[in-house]
Amino acid sequence: MHLSKNVQYGVTAALAVYIVFFTRPAPLPLVNLLSNPLAQLAVLGAVVYIGAKVSLLVALVAAVAVVLTIPAREFFGAKKKEKMDTKKSTLDIPMVSKALEKAKAAAPAEPEPAGGKLEAKADAKGSEKFSLQDAAAF
Repeated sequence: MHLSKNVQYGVTAALAVYIVFFTRPAPLPLVNLLSNPLAQLAVLGAVVYIGAKVSLLVALVAAVAVVLTIPAREFFGAKKKEKMDTKKSTLDIPMVSKALEKAKAAAPAEPEPAGGKLEAKADAKGSEKFSLQDAAAF
């Protein structure tokens, strides 16, 4: 069974509208249906059948729609979840201020200005007739 080009484009456009407007967040009934691995396998098998027998274009866009609708799997155990909930983020202000003071003390001093290190040369080539010797880089 093959679809005409117009029907393929229409189905593809409808799937594209679904992907753009309805997959974030995906409809709850579809998410609940696709939360089961056997249902995922069946739907992806249907997509493969559509690609083999009907239209590759429709199957490709349908596969993208299915993958975006399948809920994310999070494999957190109960112990890890409890640890994450009980662990609080605290900021030790005295420790941070000491670290900032150390960083300021270790920071390099400002480079000295070129001052008297500027030499004018009469035989220099180009539009600039001076050079900086032993001066700090920019």
